[in-house]
Amino acid sequence: MISKRTYRGVTFVEMIVTIAITSIIMIGTSLFFVRMWTTHHFVFKSGVASFVASKAVEDAVSVMRKAQQAQNGAFPIELANEHEFEFYADFDNDGVVEKVRYFVEDDTFKREVTEPGNDVPPIYNGNVEVRDIAKNVRNDIASGEAVFEYYGIDSKIYKYDDINTKVLATPVTPADIRMVKIVLYINPEPVFRSPDNVRIQSFVVVRNLTEFDDIPT
Repeated sequence: MISKRTYRGVTFVEMIVTIAITSIIMIGTSLFFVRMWTTHHFVFKSGVASFVASKAVEDAVSVMRKAQQAQNGAFPIELANEHEFEFYADFDNDGVVEKVRYFVEDDTFKREVTEPGNDVPPIYNGNVEVRDIAKNVRNDIASGEAVFEYYGIDSKIYKYDDINTKVLATPVTPADIRMVKIVLYINPEPVFRSPDNVRIQSFVVVRNLTEFDDIPT
């Protein structure tokens, strides 16, 4: 006697459930990989932007450190506020003192160098070169994220342990300045990553204004 075997097929409901589960797994896996790629992409872009900003601040510090009297005898520091710092220095080591300005405009840290003209005494109306040196700058001046802060005669800074309470009040008198702090908040994707700003910070003592040469570094 031949026995009969019955084969039970997959019902329509079971097929729908299987497809639904498979779809959920595929969507979850896809979202995971998209999230991983987005995070990796942001970390990479943030790293590059931070490196560029760090190098820009390092270069700015080396120029600010050698601020000196202008060709026409003007005081080494011309202008100082929260988002720009203008001073005189031999920027390109050619024996001529240029006017140098560091400032933030359109989320970009910029450097402006102006050569003195041929007037006697010299007037700084010669060639002007403006260069973008760091992008993705997100300092919010209104919220207290100043690009530049200043320390000097009135603040009596000789050590860093209480530096946050020793900032010169604005408007700053250029003749009072002895030390400058630069702070840049960098974020290549502020819309999507607003809390993830990278902070780049450095201090510079202006050598030719002395008095602060014994500050430990």
